[in-house]
Amino acid sequence: MHIVQFLEDIQSDDFENHGGKAVNLAKLARLGFNVPKGFSISSAVFTQMVKKNQDLTSYLKKVDKSDDFEEILGLSESIQQIIDNYRIPDDVVSEITKNLKHIEQAKFGFAVRSSATIEDRRDVSFAGQAESYLCVQGEEDIIGSVKKVWQSAFSDRALVYLKTKSIPLVEVKMAVLLQEMIPAEISGVMFTANVVTSNTGEILINSTWGLGNTLVSGEIIPDTFVLTKRPLGVIQQVLGDKEFTSKPEIYNLVITDTPEEKRSKFTLEDQALFDIAEVGMKIESSMESPQDIEWCIKPDGKLVILQSRPITTLSEPSYREE
Repeated sequence: MHIVQFLEDIQSDDFENHGGKAVNLAKLARLGFNVPKGFSISSAVFTQMVKKNQDLTSYLKKVDKSDDFEEILGLSESIQQIIDNYRIPDDVVSEITKNLKHIEQAKFGFAVRSSATIEDRRDVSFAGQAESYLCVQGEEDIIGSVKKVWQSAFSDRALVYLKTKSIPLVEVKMAVLLQEMIPAEISGVMFTANVVTSNTGEILINSTWGLGNTLVSGEIIPDTFVLTKRPLGVIQQVLGDKEFTSKPEIYNLVITDTPEEKRSKFTLEDQALFDIAEVGMKIESSMESPQDIEWCIKPDGKLVILQSRPITTLSEPSYREE
């Protein structure tokens, strides 16, 4: 069992070791889609941490048995503290730092991202529950961010989510993705089915200037586009305020007010929309279900796929010719 696996080496049956996000990205990379270079730290490292801490195991069992919201919040704080105090074994740290040298050191560092074994499944998404950390540089900060991702698996928000889905905490295993940081000019989310109408014959795209963290977190109103698949065409576009723009700087992110001339301009023209939609349909075909895809466009104009997961919110999926 490898502690670290590069994306291109992760196989489709590696969910238990590397989680849904990593497995999906690995498949897309093998198929030739443009995915940021990186590797996954196996969930076995996370499991080892849990097993080594009897108090942590005890708290997790208490959460599973409890229906008291206040008690769960208190247990979450205790769990966070234990993980914060945990010292990752030297051999694991050595393996991580050794493999970082094989990724071209981007000017803006690395993205440290969650990849839980219950994440991005067809029945449970776990989307938005665990945290990601961007523009992370230096061994100490990278190792610290790995622990923060582990902590986020048991945040009060995540614990409530897991309780509502009746998922025992012992089933939660968290792998962590380390990938090159992409200095995006434009970022967005594409649903290869219209999640508003459940029309699988349409594509819904949201986009904004800069990085996509402000979009995913709901801090801004993005541009919205609806396209038909056959024939490919734009049938609706709504200008968003795109009030803030997130840009990577060395060692951190900077969020600034978006200039008025960019707020009043659509982020994507028709040809760019068609290019993104075409990639989306290819991914949907490869993954064999409608997909929720995070993407960005680099300064050189190349499209990069940051994540792809099944859409779990469609009600009575249908296809309607428009």
